[in-house]
This record gives sequence, structure tokens and C-alpha cells, in this order.
Amino acid sequence: MDGVKMDCLKIERAMKTIISSILCVCALLPAASFAEIYKCKVNGKLVFTDQPCEGGKVTLGETNSMAAEEQPFEYEPLQKAYNSSQWYYGHAGYKRALRVQKKYNAPIFLYFQADWCSYCRELEKGLINTSQGAKVLRNVVKVKITPEDSKRDDDFFRRLGGTGYPTVLLQKDSISSPQTLQMFSNKKLMTANTLSQVVDALIVSK
Repeated sequence: MDGVKMDCLKIERAMKTIISSILCVCALLPAASFAEIYKCKVNGKLVFTDQPCEGGKVTLGETNSMAAEEQPFEYEPLQKAYNSSQWYYGHAGYKRALRVQKKYNAPIFLYFQADWCSYCRELEKGLINTSQGAKVLRNVVKVKITPEDSKRDDDFFRRLGGTGYPTVLLQKDSISSPQTLQMFSNKKLMTANTLSQVVDALIVSK
């Protein structure tokens, strides 16, 4: 009989301990379930953060839910624009340029030249190698090819319809055919401003 009483006392103490623990947890739940967050715009995107901002404050209730946004936030990874002074050379360089183009979705600038070509030197001195021209060309993947250096380079030049120097082509993307860009009009060299407009239009059209 005494053993039964002892067991009952143990059970009673255990029940009291369990009930006390449950009461403590319930007392803490309201404080933990209410969280203040802020609805902010960062770089034009709607984000939710616990850092105060100029946006509205959103309080989550006990159900830890809130009304859906009319235009819910969708994550869009930032795409870094191509910006480089790097030149690639020859037909092999063009193949590398295609890989870079796919990564950055930037146009390809193909420049075919010959060492004896006086117009090529004028193009380089008056546009390509100037500070303004170089700045514009940072936004394109640049390839310089001298067809007379190898049969492979010459075959590539002929395959693209090249007949004389300088020949400049712009390729929008890896699946588009390169298009001829007239660098001289009535023997007058294209300006950096005009080149910038052509490149910008190509980038925007992507």
C-alpha cells in the first residue's frame, strides 16, 4: 500500500512539472510570435527586412501570416554588364569571345585589318585607340583579326563576306550573323558618339 502511495506521489510531481513547463512555453509564445519587419525598396526591388527603412512596417500576428501582395516580390539575379578593355586575337580568339559573349550577353566587335592598311591605322588612331573610342568599346567583346596571318584567319574572313580592309562587324549574340559596320562614309571616319549610339542600340535591343 505504501508503495502505491509513493508511486502516486511521483506521478503527481511529474504531472505538476509537465504542466508548469507547458504554461511557461505558452507564456512565451505571444512574445515570440509577434515580429516586426519592414517592407522596403532596394534598387527598385521590393524586399522585406528587419532593418528600419522608409517603407511601411509589417507586423506578423500569432498565425505568422500576412495578406498577399498585389505584385509579389520575385527574385531576379543581378546580371553584371560587360566592361573590359580586353582584346582577343585571331580565329581562336573569336571562339573565346563567343564564350565571353554567352556569359555576359554582350555584343561582339570584330575588326579585320592588315598591317599595310592605311585606313586601318586611321581607324585605330582616330577612334579605336582614343580615350572616347576605348570607353565605348569596353561594352563589347573585342576581336582583332589579321587574315594574312594564317589561312584559317583568311578563310574565316572570306566566310563572313570580307573583301577589303578595314572590315568591322558587330555580332548581337552567338546565334546571330555578324553585321557590317561602315566605319567610313565618304572617306570620313565614324565618330565615337556615333559608335556609342550604335553599340547602345544593339545592347538595348537584346
